[in-house]
Amino acid sequence: MVVKIKAPAPSCSSAVQYNEKKVAEGKAEAIFSSNIADPRKPMDTFSVYERGSLRCEKMSFHASINPAKQDNMSDEKVIAFTKELMERLGYGDQPYILYRHNDIERVHYHLVSVRVDKNGKKIPDYREGKRCNEIMKELEQKYGFTVGLADKPEKKTLESEGISVEDHGEAKEKDDAPKKVEYQRFDPSRGEYMKQMEELIAQAMRYYFTTAEQFKMIMREFGVEVGHVKVGRRIYMTFTGIEPKTQHKCTSPIIGKDLNAAGIQDINRHINESEEVWRTREKKRVANLARVSLEYGTSELHTRRILRKFNIGVKFSKTKEGRIFGVTLIDHQTRSCFKVSELNGITAGDFEKARLEKWPAEPEKESAEKEKDTASEAADVLISAVGAERSRRGEDEEIMRRGRKGPN
Repeated sequence: MVVKIKAPAPSCSSAVQYNEKKVAEGKAEAIFSSNIADPRKPMDTFSVYERGSLRCEKMSFHASINPAKQDNMSDEKVIAFTKELMERLGYGDQPYILYRHNDIERVHYHLVSVRVDKNGKKIPDYREGKRCNEIMKELEQKYGFTVGLADKPEKKTLESEGISVEDHGEAKEKDDAPKKVEYQRFDPSRGEYMKQMEELIAQAMRYYFTTAEQFKMIMREFGVEVGHVKVGRRIYMTFTGIEPKTQHKCTSPIIGKDLNAAGIQDINRHINESEEVWRTREKKRVANLARVSLEYGTSELHTRRILRKFNIGVKFSKTKEGRIFGVTLIDHQTRSCFKVSELNGITAGDFEKARLEKWPAEPEKESAEKEKDTASEAADVLISAVGAERSRRGEDEEIMRRGRKGPN
């Protein structure tokens, strides 16, 4: 079983609305509640608690409970486990509600509560995710589940898409799977920074893209940060090399006017030309593979890896709370870049739904393995690891600021 505590939001309303919508659609039901006046209107109780605090900015507690089939966790067992988990985490006296979801093949549960008590005091959440894992290990024998065990996708359909699933959910190429597409990346050890930038810009200009932001994302895939600078009355692009391992900038910004490469006008012309080209086949390929990755990806990292097997890079646009609101897919095989909104049958909301329901919290031990992958994946690990501490520290700093007296 896996329990994932999601990033807190300013109000419980988003978590409640999400679950109540599933209830209205017949895809979920509330099976237990504690300290809630009317389980049919949980937000009425949560709102009273939220209004009682003037200092806490992140009110919601929202977690998903994901038993594996082998765990044999009945609703009664999950309810008993939830009670004990909430008590040990410090939410035993809080109002909370448990939903059972059956909108996907595996049954899972969503748990919603509020992070401030009836006196407006914040529930301590330092290292909450780690404490949750420790509690689960202590309760493992009592309830008969296995910590970290999650249902795996069927092999047959996945293999038909060119992927086989090994014991730990890793995607592996079959003999007939697409061969890895090689493309040039920025190499600090090579030197010749001006020449490298010209080559990488020329490489990017061979891709299909329809916005300046997509050009920047493609260059970021190649290890180059694109910015802008004003020189006199004109605005020029700048190109800065990124160190592959640390993801730190390792060169001074090189101004586009000093390069024998594309400028802003050339990129705008390229965008206009790209908009006139119908990329129906390429869009269909990327959309199909994106759907496969969402269906079988067991985490954000695993989803990225599945797409990488088919030479597709993915860039997520997220809020500070971690909610996915935009997705861009870069297909190196067909040299095409698409916003997910340009594709049929898939939306950014599908990725957000996967984040909420299918991508569990991963043990801290896996952070070392994640460092072997791309910089964006490493950044996700860091954000997840320090999120709780940052939330607590930010609240303490806000209290200190409000307590200081201004100048007379």
